[in-house]
Amino acid sequence: MYDRMDGINSLLKREISGVISSEVKDHRLAKIVSVVSVVTSRNLQNATAYVTVFGTTDTKKDTIIGLNSASRFIQRILRKNLDLKHIPSIRFVLDESLDEAHKITNIMDSISKDHDNNE
Repeated sequence: MYDRMDGINSLLKREISGVISSEVKDHRLAKIVSVVSVVTSRNLQNATAYVTVFGTTDTKKDTIIGLNSASRFIQRILRKNLDLKHIPSIRFVLDESLDEAHKITNIMDSISKDHDNNE
């Protein structure tokens, strides 16, 4: 069961990324949007797509709003392109793990510099 779900999540991730980059034309979307992962419910009714967005906080918010408003359009394209019995409803969520990792790296660098200066 998990192998099947992993395959579906991977397929959806790849296809959603393609649709966003080539089909979605929304002025609210940032220039750089990357689908990090997709998590689909066991019954295949819902999927959450985690995306990273390059830009300001406002740009990130606008991009998520734009993607969520385009989710029905994206579903229609996926329905045409994929040989799946059911295409799940897609919800887009901002994945801030890269921002958090960057903050942690900066903190560690500053600690390391302080430590080096004290020696």
